Amino acid sequence: MKKILTYALALAALVVLPLMAQAKTEDRLYDFTDAYYRQNGVNPANIGGRRNGADNASVFDTPFFSYQRNVRTLLTLPAYNASGSPVFFTVMGGGTDTLFTNDRAGIRARQIAETYIEYIFPVRGGNPLSLGVTRQSAMLDMRNGYFSNDPLGLWLHVWVNYTPRAFTDREGKKILGDLARRNGLALDGTPIIKTTSELDNLVAKGFVDKRTVARDGSEGVVPYAICPVVKDPKDGGIALDQFLAITRKPDGTPVEPFFLDSFNSLKFTGDWPNN
Repeated sequence: MKKILTYALALAALVVLPLMAQAKTEDRLYDFTDAYYRQNGVNPANIGGRRNGADNASVFDTPFFSYQRNVRTLLTLPAYNASGSPVFFTVMGGGTDTLFTNDRAGIRARQIAETYIEYIFPVRGGNPLSLGVTRQSAMLDMRNGYFSNDPLGLWLHVWVNYTPRAFTDREGKKILGDLARRNGLALDGTPIIKTTSELDNLVAKGFVDKRTVARDGSEGVVPYAICPVVKDPKDGGIALDQFLAITRKPDGTPVEPFFLDSFNSLKFTGDWPNN
């Protein structure tokens, strides 16, 4: 009897393990259906750069949930959360205030977008409102229940640039030196900013400034983004065909190599490095 019970338990384990190994594939990111966008206050017709399965940043695939469209994203980007831990997200599209529907759902969607901030870090000396040429990975302020309260992954872009005073003020040079030793250097040689507390301290002292743009797009820059975050990238949450868009030095090496190491580990082993 004991042998039979042991065999039964072993057989059950063999059945359960493959299911467990595939459980997190449900966390892969798919575009949303038109109906789900409208239900959550976004007009799908006004999404700029929406993923379509044939744009080299997404593929056609069978979704897991009824609110997902059969378009799975391949493009993956790294970011710091508010405490500086690594997260991975994608870009489904973006737009101006015309993204939002003219109803209560649209009002709520805009409130959500204004609540969750995606900090962008342009290269010093370049376009201070650049979305493409950045000195380090973005920072996503996911506090206040992001996964529960932001179903579409709506964000407001906020650009972070060092002020000239940061490099001339005695205190500024000391703070930047300490930050560089702790976090390393960005693409342009300025210190990497990893946490919202570091950012808030720099802002309070006048060493960086934060800027938003007109919500109607009149400044030629997109204020809002649809960028959902992978809730759990382990155990298949990162698919084998996904690729990482990361800030690189002129020689091709990543500015923040731990992001690439983490991405590859999650992709090929299903877990974070050294876990």
